[in-house]
Amino acid sequence: MLGILSVFLSSCFFGFSNAYWKKAVANQPFLPVIFVRGLYSCTFFFICCLLDYYSGVFQPWLGISPTLTLDHVSLSIALCLFSGMGLYFFVKSVKESPVSLVIPLSSLNIFGLLTAVFVLGENWKNSYYGAFLLVLLGIYLIYQQEIRFKSPKLFMKAMVGGLLASFFWGVSYTLFKYPISWLGVLRFTFLLELSVTSMVGLMIWMQGIHRSYMPQRPILILAFCLVMGSVLLHVAYQFASITQIVFAGKFQLIISLLVGQFLYREKLSLNHWLGISLLIASIYLIS
Repeated sequence: MLGILSVFLSSCFFGFSNAYWKKAVANQPFLPVIFVRGLYSCTFFFICCLLDYYSGVFQPWLGISPTLTLDHVSLSIALCLFSGMGLYFFVKSVKESPVSLVIPLSSLNIFGLLTAVFVLGENWKNSYYGAFLLVLLGIYLIYQQEIRFKSPKLFMKAMVGGLLASFFWGVSYTLFKYPISWLGVLRFTFLLELSVTSMVGLMIWMQGIHRSYMPQRPILILAFCLVMGSVLLHVAYQFASITQIVFAGKFQLIISLLVGQFLYREKLSLNHWLGISLLIASIYLIS
């Protein structure tokens, strides 16, 4: 019960955050927003790691952190950087395209499935064929209006960005159970945020983006959602099965779309809702 509740609450925070990104980066470059949000989250998780190291305050819930090895840390950093590219493409796409077009594709679990089958050696089930068919039909229903009546450029930006985010996130999230077991929940979460923030900082430097004033309230809201969503999700890894996490975790798609409708007045057609329903159904088939 604790595992399912943790996933559900995590989905609420991540679902709101996914839609809120568009508002946070609307009038400024998105990389500095990601970077400053990362500074806040890194500071929080670093303090948590220090408290746990010196007092063991989180051990009753998260257990004792394992002993670190150089190989495990190196592989974990590589996976964190890979996952960070998902955030890059997601925020870039949300800034340029409607939330209702980007988020459904970024939430697909197809790439996670392929990783589980071809990398982790899990068995391929007949239901997976049906899941792929539902994904193709769902994508068509979601984007048919944009293909026929709107700018092809908008369609391509939303579709490519959503699929790239789904690829990087799907692969990395499937493999996250390994660094969590190697490092422990808190240390892995800190390493994830530190790696992504460092990567974005390097991007800012290479692109020559100059520092400018940024309203802190939207960034603090994103940081708060990240902290709460991450902690709850990684706690869920300790108490729930992967199948339960996938089932309950996809609630964030619905939250994101509802928030998108409220914040940006994005109206969804019947075909759009049907397409989203097919994508959710494909997730259940995979699970």
